Amino acid sequence: MLDHTVFEIKKQAIIDRFGPWVANNIHVANDLYTMGKRIEGDEIKLRRILQVVADATRRPLDTLRILDLACLEGLYALEFARHGAAVVGIEGREAHIEKARFVKDLLSLTNLDLFQDDVRNLSKKKYGEFDVVLCLGILYHLNVPDVFYFLERISEVCRDIVVIDTRVAFGPTISYMYKETRYWGHTIREHRPSDTPEVKLKRYWASLDNITSFHLSRTSLFCFLGRLGFTSVYECYIPPEPTKPIDRITLLAIKGSRQKIINAPLMDDIPTDGSPDDFASHRIERAYGKVFRLSRLLLPEKLRILLKRLGPLANLFRPYQPK
Repeated sequence: MLDHTVFEIKKQAIIDRFGPWVANNIHVANDLYTMGKRIEGDEIKLRRILQVVADATRRPLDTLRILDLACLEGLYALEFARHGAAVVGIEGREAHIEKARFVKDLLSLTNLDLFQDDVRNLSKKKYGEFDVVLCLGILYHLNVPDVFYFLERISEVCRDIVVIDTRVAFGPTISYMYKETRYWGHTIREHRPSDTPEVKLKRYWASLDNITSFHLSRTSLFCFLGRLGFTSVYECYIPPEPTKPIDRITLLAIKGSRQKIINAPLMDDIPTDGSPDDFASHRIERAYGKVFRLSRLLLPEKLRILLKRLGPLANLFRPYQPK
């Protein structure tokens, strides 16, 4: 049994070096938590991700090899390791990975490997293959073309499913050509051009180094996943995240085998990896994007901030905040 005093002394030593836990309130034992006996917010998403993986794989968790990309302070990696899965967590910031290692060592989780690395270095040669890949809160912090390279690397290492939790461009305003297909989204500022590497590392809710990031539209992301060989892509609503903003989604992408249609054989000649322009949803997104651009031109920033406080429509006017 972990002694309360010993735990607090060891935790304080980590805090003295790397600062307090900022997002992952992890229950270690009895009434011992990394942030305190309360729900901080990420635990709501944890319930969703755990259930999605269990339901989608239909396998005991202790038979899975799982990759947690940009694992922050280890909430998801540690959870799956405690269920017996073989887990690899990759995190770019030393302060975060050391907090995850602290809990790993306290719990003697030999089935969890943690690496301080840039997720853009992901490859099958370096990290192997995984039954499950968790891409939670990182995709929208990458710029073009890195966001496309990164998704390709995810496909390369994924044997079965990937769970993606990301912000999307609700009303895309710009496009980017990648491998002869046009994808749509928003460009968002992550850092100031004058920011030093040290300042960027301390800005926990922003990218590691890129000044801007590219948020793919919902339809563009779906299309690209289809082109990567994911045969089904689903959006998750249950377990619920009641406070989730309208421009953030949880997706389950499955690497299956394409089925031959018997009753409608002509359908086999119609490709499943179309471009965003093929979808009615894309046309609606583009129309919304035009409204977004017009609003930015016509409405002063103070009014946009006021509208933000009124409800879901405020996502049109949401000012940049690294997260």
